[in-house]
Amino acid sequence: MEVPRTSPELEILPEQTASLVLYVAMLIPKPLILFIDAYDSFSNNIISLLETSLSASVRTVKIDNPALATDEALYEELSHYAAVVCGPGPGHPGREADVGVMKRIWKTGVPVLGICLGFQSLCLQFGGVVRRLKGPQHGMIRRVNHAGEDEKRNIGSIFEGVGDIYATLYQSLCADIGQDLIPESSWGAEKWKSTKQCPDLLPLAWVESDLSEESDSGVRDARVLVAVQHRTRPFWALQYHPESICTNEESRKVIINWFKVALHYNRTLRQPRIQTGGPLQGNFATRDSLLSRFESFRPMLNGSAGFPVGEDFHTAPYEHSSGVGNIYSSRTVDLPENTPVAEIVESLGYEVEQIILLESSNAYEKAVGTADVRGRYSIIALDIKDSLRFEYTTGSNQISAIYPADAAADKYITDLRQFGGVWSFLAQYLDKRKIQDGNKDSPFWGGFMGYTTYELGLERIDVQAQGRKNHPTSRPDLCFAWVTRSVVIDHVKNCIYIQQLAPTAAQAQVEQWMYDMAMRIANTSYRHPLKPPSTTNTSKSGPYIITPLDSEYESKVRDCQESIRSGDSYELCLTDQTTITRPYGASWDLYTSLRTRQPAPFASYIRLGPLTLVSSSPERFLSWTEAGKCELRPMKGTVRKSPSVTTLSHARALLDVPKEKAENLMIVDLVRHDLHGVCGSGNVTVPRLMVVEEYASVFQMITVVQGQIPSPLSRHMNVAEADQAKRTRYTGLDVLAASLPPGSMTGAPKKRSCEILQAVEGGRERSLYSGVVGYMDVGGRGDFSVTIRSMYRWDDDDFTSPSAEGEEEQIMEKWHIGAGGAVTALSTPLGEREEMQTKLNGTLGVFGLGI
Repeated sequence: MEVPRTSPELEILPEQTASLVLYVAMLIPKPLILFIDAYDSFSNNIISLLETSLSASVRTVKIDNPALATDEALYEELSHYAAVVCGPGPGHPGREADVGVMKRIWKTGVPVLGICLGFQSLCLQFGGVVRRLKGPQHGMIRRVNHAGEDEKRNIGSIFEGVGDIYATLYQSLCADIGQDLIPESSWGAEKWKSTKQCPDLLPLAWVESDLSEESDSGVRDARVLVAVQHRTRPFWALQYHPESICTNEESRKVIINWFKVALHYNRTLRQPRIQTGGPLQGNFATRDSLLSRFESFRPMLNGSAGFPVGEDFHTAPYEHSSGVGNIYSSRTVDLPENTPVAEIVESLGYEVEQIILLESSNAYEKAVGTADVRGRYSIIALDIKDSLRFEYTTGSNQISAIYPADAAADKYITDLRQFGGVWSFLAQYLDKRKIQDGNKDSPFWGGFMGYTTYELGLERIDVQAQGRKNHPTSRPDLCFAWVTRSVVIDHVKNCIYIQQLAPTAAQAQVEQWMYDMAMRIANTSYRHPLKPPSTTNTSKSGPYIITPLDSEYESKVRDCQESIRSGDSYELCLTDQTTITRPYGASWDLYTSLRTRQPAPFASYIRLGPLTLVSSSPERFLSWTEAGKCELRPMKGTVRKSPSVTTLSHARALLDVPKEKAENLMIVDLVRHDLHGVCGSGNVTVPRLMVVEEYASVFQMITVVQGQIPSPLSRHMNVAEADQAKRTRYTGLDVLAASLPPGSMTGAPKKRSCEILQAVEGGRERSLYSGVVGYMDVGGRGDFSVTIRSMYRWDDDDFTSPSAEGEEEQIMEKWHIGAGGAVTALSTPLGEREEMQTKLNGTLGVFGLGI
């Protein structure tokens, strides 16, 4: 078929360009690379590096893919690929479960690049010993001494033409090929030669250290091998991580050189030749969109896929017309001067059970930090008690839709397998109610608002929550209210947006309601900042507190470090919980106290279903715009203000150390991986890296990671193009689902780290703590914070205390507070315990308590 050419008679319209480029690309397909994924949390970053550096398309398979269980099946799959990349992952290369199919790759003749675990697997296969480093190196940036620096060894090397490399290491294990047996006097020349122990392996790069010099990076190994090639087979490997955000650009040249050599090998030596056509087990790294999953499961709604249609399988929540066809109305009024948000909430005349508040409670902390730190908006969701509410508990495959105003049927149960899961259900429900026109200055017009638990995130990554056997179904792991009435406070423009979603026929009532709200706000009489309520409990029964034991917490830190030293994790975010039992009190008073003591940009008060949450979170988890721009702000590295630490310069000096920077870097690379899984290769950036920000009581190190959801092709698509566009019709909800649980609360690699933490923490539920709180609105935006610096309670924890002589019975409530920190190889048990207690004390203060 002849490719169309441009001419004076043939005009290519701008809207046709994308389709033409795709058409030409289909005629000249890119070579394929197969990425072997060992359940690592940096895999998508490597795939992005490959696809943005090379003219190649990457497919991926898991190490335990059952379709590749036989050699015949594996060889058939490999016959379609120009090269293979064996990626990083947790564990040991000698453990079958950790490497799976990777071990059999070395028996083939396909060009291979191993990275980290893949590097160790290659070395182990050809005579090396994989042992523990004396000083684990995770998130450490080191200079790489490579063969390309020597002209005699430069020619034909994958390091040819490569300058100085500074690379991130993520390793507890190292390859021993006998390097420590080489005398120091001959090391300079001998280090580039094969050893007697591993005659088939040629060293290409080392990380070397002078152990006589003091190190704050935990360096205790003088000679660490970080790159090799096989002398006779097309195998190369890197121990360092070329994809890390802190590895410099010179390392990209190594990847380019490797692929050039691999393609040359294929042209001259590879037998049999690469096959074209036929089915592949390898998948795209980007996952199917939630909306496409919904469509693929849609035929099940009529029972055709073996799902009976009956009482437990009806589709009422999905089919319910609530919110479909609504229009958006708003009214703007001035923000009364010097009026705190809490006072505006109280002026609206709603009971506490009727609201959800997402507040930038430090919006007026003008002397602290930057505008980004302070936050711009506060959102008050109204009539929550009478709103439609969705509840989901992990493992149930069912979602409950609760209609408080529907007397005939106040609760519907729907089987989610009909819809492809809870996230696909929510994505489609929201998509059907999307609104195009509204107040562009308001970030929220109406839609879903609520929370998810840490355990919901575990379910998403296939980690079994150990403590869930007796979990009450009355405690949902996901709970979202459908908000139609709201008030948004713009702290920059000093105005308030009063809003409602309603049918066109109800506009007269809408206008009256907005007028009433405007009058109430205008008549707010309070004009001074609220003082924190007294924490003195007038009851004779004071609060009863159970806190983590010092010795037990320090023991858990040591358990985490053993898992890190064994190579099973790079970093583990250990947490523990404190409970406070006290006579039933006003939760709103706790919130107003906490927001005053610990002002934060993502504070929240939620009274939703059986839950009450009081939070003063400083950490944004994820936000997205209607144009698909996503932003995550992982926060790792904390210094509390004190007489000796009062300025940003003081805090920067304390946080500018390898341990603190490594904590942040590991989570940044993990977050980039999560975003790449939806946004695709080349669509993730890091505009701010390891920046120290100032808050009311602490200094925090944060990084900003941004991603752009690609827009699908829209004009003149053929069937294949249309299918691909539907598969990748992503929204911010796809990024939210793909990123849970928050990486800043897990460690990396995420899946293995969460499994380890389940054991170390004794299977105890984190629940709301380590989950997220926020909204997804009908305009296509969303914003969620990580639930930290918080407390929560469940209604079914309440009990009546026995009455003592002369006293009346009391209703008692139980509050839960989580706290913890990131454990690394450089942590100390005492230091981690003190960090946990520092964070805990900030929240305990509202009860007049501390440890």
